Amino acid sequence: MVSRKRKKGLIGFDMGSGELSERDVIRGAQAGDERMYRELVTRYVRPALAVAWEFTDALDDAEDLVQEAFRRVVNALQRFDADRPFAPWFFTILRNVARTAAGQRAVRLQAALEESLPDEAPTPEDLVEYLELQARVDLELESLPDMQRACFRLCVLEGLSSVEVAVALGVSDATVRTHVYRGRQAMRKAMLPFVEEEET
Repeated sequence: MVSRKRKKGLIGFDMGSGELSERDVIRGAQAGDERMYRELVTRYVRPALAVAWEFTDALDDAEDLVQEAFRRVVNALQRFDADRPFAPWFFTILRNVARTAAGQRAVRLQAALEESLPDEAPTPEDLVEYLELQARVDLELESLPDMQRACFRLCVLEGLSSVEVAVALGVSDATVRTHVYRGRQAMRKAMLPFVEEEET
């Protein structure tokens, strides 16, 4: 099982033997060398899982998104220019897959809610209790804006650099660093009442 918390620097885009350039690996995969394709997957599967996890709450679902992204890569790899950087192309595919899946889940959830009986809805007290528990367990991550949460989780918890996160999310390095800083500030402020409560 993949843990959400990893030591800084463990995840990167140069996973694998390190003896072959990315261009050589891609060209080998394009030529039908299964070993080169496995090498490409090895180099990208961990950061891909970290990004996919931002679009879903379950590891199994994140793994499904990554598998589908790699399937699409296989289908389109022959048309890819090996002289171009692979990461932006790959993560664009992954984000598109994840967003499509998220939209489909939202439709299914809306349908399920519409079919629910009125007395099945949680009471306001139940909702407050649940949210408080989630805040303690997840360090208020879910209260952050989407981009802040993604940058904070990927940089602080997953150990990716701001440059790697920028490539994965399709934004600038400066944007990532800004969101990480704001995320840290928000997390400290959110957790302060719980710290004071435990000290009293």
